[in-house]
Amino acid sequence: MIRQLVRIASPAFYSVPWAGLALGPAGWALNTQINYALVSWACSHNLNPFPAIAASLAALSLAGTLSSWLAWRRYDGPNMPLPERDGHPSHLLSGIGVASGILFAIVILMQGIAAMLLEPCLR
Repeated sequence: MIRQLVRIASPAFYSVPWAGLALGPAGWALNTQINYALVSWACSHNLNPFPAIAASLAALSLAGTLSSWLAWRRYDGPNMPLPERDGHPSHLLSGIGVASGILFAIVILMQGIAAMLLEPCLR
């Protein structure tokens, strides 16, 4: 029981190399779809929930980036050979996940900034 709790508390448990590559585009797609779906509701109620939605989905993208970064750090170190398992390049996938997560978080935040500057009825 104690060993299982220690394993869950370790950073290696939360490090998934492909998390940034999956959560970044998923957050952007969700942000775009939610924005399109809520435009008529936001216009009729005179509310603008889009910056808050963008902030929460950018946080989701950055959570994936953090997970990929933890996986990157697990494979990084002096004199440490890249631990390739069955031909799966985890170090490369972690780096792409970090870059992708940051890129999509920026894109989501830019959509949120645009939503702050424009009223919902103008879209």
